[in-house]
Amino acid sequence: MKPALLVTHLPDCDPGLIRECLEVEGCPVRGCNALALDGSRLPALADVSGIVSLGGRMSATELAQHPFLVAELALMEAALERGVPVLGMCLGAQLLAVAAGGEVSRIGAVYAGWPELSITHEGRLDPVFGEVTEGLPVLEWHEDKIDLPEIATVLGTTATPGAAVFRVGSAAWGSQMHLEVTSPMLIDCWLDDEVGVADIEAAGHGIDEFRAESSANLPAQVLQARSAFSSFAKLLDAG
Repeated sequence: MKPALLVTHLPDCDPGLIRECLEVEGCPVRGCNALALDGSRLPALADVSGIVSLGGRMSATELAQHPFLVAELALMEAALERGVPVLGMCLGAQLLAVAAGGEVSRIGAVYAGWPELSITHEGRLDPVFGEVTEGLPVLEWHEDKIDLPEIATVLGTTATPGAAVFRVGSAAWGSQMHLEVTSPMLIDCWLDDEVGVADIEAAGHGIDEFRAESSANLPAQVLQARSAFSSFAKLLDAG
């Protein structure tokens, strides 16, 4: 089976839950980190079974500053044309939306929180996110909003700026939510990092309060994210 391409954009290169879920379903993984590689080092689309793109501190509004993102965007555009599965989280979802003809813009402030997810009718029928529970608190942490193209299907919404979770065509999904995070990744790394703490405080939270809220909400998100990621893994090309 061809590997899934897993792109990270943070220095720790931590893919969180998604790598584990792919490998449990028998899908090998090829990791690439945007901070370590340039765009020319991305594999050809024919060499991978799908693309998973995670979050980062850069933005899809900054393509001119990040050649790697330009190459990643081009790979996603080709994947959409050929029906190769794509899954994007936060920055990855931004790139997917742009690849499909949507737009990304700055909201002028950091948003970080655990809003409740509302599932649409289409979302309940979706092969990847259809089992996610109505009202699930989900982690969002971003400075951008995604405006979807007309061809996208909204699967879920939150009371926050821009799209929350969506599908493009029959094989590409984007989530503004950070469903990939584990407790070590979020509590021990992101919320213990100087830049992360500054983001949380800029969003209007005390860091201790946000750690406690995250510790309380994360187990339910992890449980349902595992199910969604496993469903995505089963859709990957076995050829």
